[in-house]
Amino acid sequence: MKTVETDIAIVGSGVCGLLSAWPALLAGQRVTMLERGALKTHAEQLADGQWAADVPGAEPNNETAPGTPPYPWSYIYGVGGSSLHWDGATPRFTAADFSMRSAYGVMVDWPLTLAELEPYYVRAEQALGVSGAPEGTAATANGAVPPGARILPPHPLSQMDRAIAPHLRPFGPLPQARPSQPLQGRPACCGSATCELCPVDARFSALNGLRGVLDHPRLDLRRQTVAARLRTTGAGAGRQIEAIEAIGQSGERMLVRAQRYVLAASGFENPGILLRSGLGGSAVGRYLFDHAHTTLIVDLRRELSPGHGDTLSTGLSEALREGGFRAKRSGAILIPFNPGAPLAPLVTEGVLAGDGGDRTRADALSTWGRRLPLDMLTEDVPQAGRRVTLASKRDSFGLPLNLVAYPHSTSYELDGIDDAAEQVGRRLAPLGARGVEVSPGPRGGHLLGTCRMGTGDDAVVDPEMRHLGIENLFVAGGSAFPTYSAAHPTLTIAALALRLGDLLARELSPSSAAASPAARAGL
Repeated sequence: MKTVETDIAIVGSGVCGLLSAWPALLAGQRVTMLERGALKTHAEQLADGQWAADVPGAEPNNETAPGTPPYPWSYIYGVGGSSLHWDGATPRFTAADFSMRSAYGVMVDWPLTLAELEPYYVRAEQALGVSGAPEGTAATANGAVPPGARILPPHPLSQMDRAIAPHLRPFGPLPQARPSQPLQGRPACCGSATCELCPVDARFSALNGLRGVLDHPRLDLRRQTVAARLRTTGAGAGRQIEAIEAIGQSGERMLVRAQRYVLAASGFENPGILLRSGLGGSAVGRYLFDHAHTTLIVDLRRELSPGHGDTLSTGLSEALREGGFRAKRSGAILIPFNPGAPLAPLVTEGVLAGDGGDRTRADALSTWGRRLPLDMLTEDVPQAGRRVTLASKRDSFGLPLNLVAYPHSTSYELDGIDDAAEQVGRRLAPLGARGVEVSPGPRGGHLLGTCRMGTGDDAVVDPEMRHLGIENLFVAGGSAFPTYSAAHPTLTIAALALRLGDLLARELSPSSAAASPAARAGL
């Protein structure tokens, strides 16, 4: 069996894996990165409208647990991971998001604070080229970011934003990785509002924003290579990972030996690899969470000018994000949708009513121009019953599928949605709000919480994302979140990855096979 020797072995080539690797690469360490999907260029994605290449490793490898409701999970196996299909929103977590137990008596506290993570938030905003990052924090950043990366000015608020902002304060620019200016050879956002597959490749992805990492001479990126399981040696406090058993694109088996190992795959695959390796424990795979978006539609008296704005969304309301109510129900963030509400139902309504074409068009456009669409994100208390285990069914590599149980939301989130809708209607009453229509929005793209940070039997990793039982193993990314916040997770994932990368760079000296645990064990 072929053996690959390296300093750091990372599973997953998304934002988390690449930013975890960056400081170590700069420190002179060798990094071998395993990606079960392929590299599909942006041009190739545009050509067929698909983010992932048609290779065995890119196939979804989960199924719904019997007796639990189905859920539309959406994830990408491929170089760049989910950065290939996200829409680019990058709000930070608040201080209370890290301390829900201390602040409100619910959930758990993170084992780190906003103050500890803030310098890494700034670096993450630089690395992702965020437009509209919080002001006054750039001086807190230290450490290198990929070439050409920088924080950009915010996109200007749209007319829709400006109309509702006085009623939904605090309200400001939405931090986002859709650039307001050209950078790294990509243009400013074109305003097409098709951000999940940007037609001009402006919205950040790992392929266009982290080329300095992907092209680094000490990065050995092994595409179409599946991390099957981890091999361990020793016992008790001395237990170590000695190698990753991997399967190459031609079916060949190999071992990857390193000094440090990082799982940066996803909230499904991280626990899946641990479970396939016999590294379960009571918390592995539990507390899965996705931000299920909710769409609010509000008809107002005044014209909002939908269809205008520099990009898909430009404003962010945090009016309902924070307060003592979070002891009982979810906070929420609200993002106006600049393209406007769907127009087709209004036209259909006129046609079915027997109105003539001119009247149907005029009435539909009049209503559409005064109709406010809001994208709302909320949070829920962690549920142990939302979990990933292993299925009896196997994939084309002979590995068990990830079996996913995702029971419905608790009253904490549902009450938060109901209260937010009521408050939006009340706050917008001066604009003539006539009720708030609530409907499900996009869902399935945030796989969080299955290898959570903390201490004791209810956690998998410590504040550094080091496995609680294995000193040379780290489990990174959104799977480490103990709670979820109402904010999108990508910026926090990136900040934690850079923090982990600094730790890896400090812990390891430049490449020396003789220094590796495997070499010391004579393997």
